[in-house]
Amino acid sequence: MAKKSISNYFNVQMKTASAGQRVVMMYDGIVKNLKLSLEYMTTNNSPENIEKVNNYLQLSERLILELKLALDMEKGGEISKNLNNLYEFWISHLSEANVEKNPQKIKEVLAMVDELRETWSKAAKEARKLGIS
Repeated sequence: MAKKSISNYFNVQMKTASAGQRVVMMYDGIVKNLKLSLEYMTTNNSPENIEKVNNYLQLSERLILELKLALDMEKGGEISKNLNNLYEFWISHLSEANVEKNPQKIKEVLAMVDELRETWSKAAKEARKLGIS
């Protein structure tokens, strides 16, 4: 019951959020999954933890891919090209981290995601102030 309520709340939130807020929510999901993967990776190497690390990293990669696919390469110009390259790097780096079980690579991506998430959050707040969605 609680899972269904949370899912419904998230769906309403996604439908009512501005484009900028949705991007921030995607970044929040990436951050959450990367932190969980780090937590399980550094706890112990039990088969259950290895599977959880793999699942959380794959979820992060899927969210990054969604951001990548949402880029408008024609209208976005240089910014879209740079974000595309960054997203490709993140996916590749996380894939390597997953294979190598390397927490440092996850931390590197997490730091970049955190920084970009903060930038998007500020931009979304500013857009709301200006009445831009």
